[in-house]
Amino acid sequence: MRRQRKAEALGADQAAKLDALDELWRLEPDWNRSYRRLLAYLAAGGTLDGPANRTGGEADPAFRPGTWLRKQDKARSDGKLTEQQTALLDALPAA
Repeated sequence: MRRQRKAEALGADQAAKLDALDELWRLEPDWNRSYRRLLAYLAAGGTLDGPANRTGGEADPAFRPGTWLRKQDKARSDGKLTEQQTALLDALPAA
């Protein structure tokens, strides 16, 4: 997917097949990984309110969802997020 993400001549049919495999394939791997970690944290009962330095819980103690979200807010303010990233963050449950 890394090569496909960078391919300029990717046809619509090819893109549709990749979308069927993983709708987030176009996102940068690090952002995608962190977003998925956030979704797992929320699915396990985590919330978006609370201190920024809270951890992802027992399942992912190294992940700090509040810190990651704060960085995403800054990136959004700086115009560094794609429309897809912004839409995914906007679709998260309100804190």
